[in-house]
Amino acid sequence: MVLYNSSCLDITSEHTPDPYITHDATRGRFYLTFTANTRIPMWEAASLLDFHDRPERGPVYLAPLLGPTSERLWAPELHCLRGRWYIYFAGADRLLGNRTHRMYVLGGPAEGADPHRGAWELLGCIEGMDQRQWAIDGTAFEINGILYFCYSGWPRRAKHDNHPTANEWEDRDESLQQLFIIRLRDPVTADSAPVMISHPSHPWERLGEHGAAINEGPQWLESPTGHWRGLGYSCSASWTKDYKMATLQYLGGEPLDPSSWQKSDRPLLQNRRDGLGPFGPGHGCFLHAGGETVALFHATDRETDGNQNRRCRMQRVRWTASGPDMGGYVGARTTDVGLFLQSGGDARSGDQVVEPRGHDEGAGGLESLVRALKGGLEASRGNDEL
Repeated sequence: MVLYNSSCLDITSEHTPDPYITHDATRGRFYLTFTANTRIPMWEAASLLDFHDRPERGPVYLAPLLGPTSERLWAPELHCLRGRWYIYFAGADRLLGNRTHRMYVLGGPAEGADPHRGAWELLGCIEGMDQRQWAIDGTAFEINGILYFCYSGWPRRAKHDNHPTANEWEDRDESLQQLFIIRLRDPVTADSAPVMISHPSHPWERLGEHGAAINEGPQWLESPTGHWRGLGYSCSASWTKDYKMATLQYLGGEPLDPSSWQKSDRPLLQNRRDGLGPFGPGHGCFLHAGGETVALFHATDRETDGNQNRRCRMQRVRWTASGPDMGGYVGARTTDVGLFLQSGGDARSGDQVVEPRGHDEGAGGLESLVRALKGGLEASRGNDEL
């Protein structure tokens, strides 16, 4: 039995919504991408702590004045796949607005080269992906040696016999977002039709009784022992304090079969019960450091901030026999690295967990986490080393 340290550590001091952090083990560098609407920024640092005060900054893509990627460049993600660096992002046409959001890919330098200073080119949409469907927040990952791509999309319309040629995808109503998965032949080519694997069915996935019902921001998550695999995702509304995270477990079998996925019955992370910040935790990614797993996500300091002042935070993920757990609530905000690294946990909450056999949250895991914070992470997101 070990106590869980739920402290929530500030990683950035600025507005960095939809943060995605990649670690390049070869170069010993961390890279942060985030939503900036008319550009795709990339920050580089020797440690996670350096993103707060000393990141090396620079955009890798600037939106053109017109065209399908001319504004609302959302949730860029940096991946090293099949020998090359790629960035997946959602883009929209500034003249037509949100309803034109589709997923796009930037191609960067070869694996082993510096993605921050290397040349990048717009490769376009994912080839073979249905371009009639609104799509954002795409992420790539591997299951049993095969690449998959999960994203948030608007739903299929109910078929109407009197309009047989109408678009089968919703293209106006913004109130419902579901999670879809496709198989990839390679990092830029789809190899299957989209399959819906998550619908916002729980009341806590909606913004009020009749408000927006949203599933978005999927991220691959796997336990250090491999006993649990699946997706973390965000739900409710990102522009409110009620934004939160939940999980979708991969049960095995065909990933394109919706029955291969099981949704959690409660949030992984949401607002604190005492009414204190941070608020609206969501759109996170995950890194592994030795035996430790950490979630990186955005949250605001004030409950009235809405979609402004969303800064990157970090909180531990603990592993139970049934999967990932973060106590259900965002931890107390801190800038004290020593407090964050304490292994005894948050004595105020008294949360306890039985770790699965083979997982070590002792000195070895903490030492790896210290190295992640100060530079020299031993291991990181395994799916980006394909």
